[in-house]
Amino acid sequence: MAVRHTHLYDTALLCVQDIKRLLFNFLRISPSYWSVCSNPKKIRLRKHMPIEQRNAVLCHRRYGDVFANSYQGWSDLNPKLFVSHVGPAVALYSSSEVHQINDGDMFAHLPHASPLPTDAQWLDMLEQLRRQRKANSLIEKLKVRISSLWKILNLVYTRALHPDIEQWRVGALVQLVKDFAGKLDPWAPRSKSGDEHMRRHMNIMVHRWLDRGAIIAENAAHDLFPNDQGSISKQIQFDFEDRDFVGRLFSLGNEEAVFVRDRVLVA
Repeated sequence: MAVRHTHLYDTALLCVQDIKRLLFNFLRISPSYWSVCSNPKKIRLRKHMPIEQRNAVLCHRRYGDVFANSYQGWSDLNPKLFVSHVGPAVALYSSSEVHQINDGDMFAHLPHASPLPTDAQWLDMLEQLRRQRKANSLIEKLKVRISSLWKILNLVYTRALHPDIEQWRVGALVQLVKDFAGKLDPWAPRSKSGDEHMRRHMNIMVHRWLDRGAIIAENAAHDLFPNDQGSISKQIQFDFEDRDFVGRLFSLGNEEAVFVRDRVLVA
């Protein structure tokens, strides 16, 4: 069943490749998504399952294991993400394309020679419309910048590579605060005078950006991406002291960390 205008993020994305790779990485840094990927055979949908857990399971069924393959391997397994679906000639048209209906309306187009869609096809069409409206609504309200998502990932990977140093040093390494670039030396002794204000401010900024990244990753695990709305909790915070967390981020090497860093540099 073909659905027109199903590029969910076409009003906010630099390109489809960006959002696909961003999603891959945010799923990888999500503790909730890891819990599903590490126990896919043990997790089944139950009648009274909490909605967050249900959404995580459904998200896993859609995107699969992001820890088993490199990005390219995962992308090859999911070639149709965020692109138009191909199928019988049954389509949804927006009101801007049909002058006979009111602006804002939508209708189902059934070509004369086309067989009527099955119940399953109707449900699939409505589900795709629901996802499109949800994504468009989130993008309009949240205005999550693509550049900010890359910066958050760069901060997460850099922190994971340097779990034992102070937070402000990590922020200085990724130049989280542009005004401090060239002024705050990430490897300067802590006793260096004159940098106290910059260090305190950088600590606050790193903390805020990591918390925001944790919320985005948690929402991604519930198939809401990009979405930075929600509250932080210990359950979804990144635990850089956990060797398992850091280990699985680099279990396939540093390819994603290097790509993210380079992507930020050219942004």
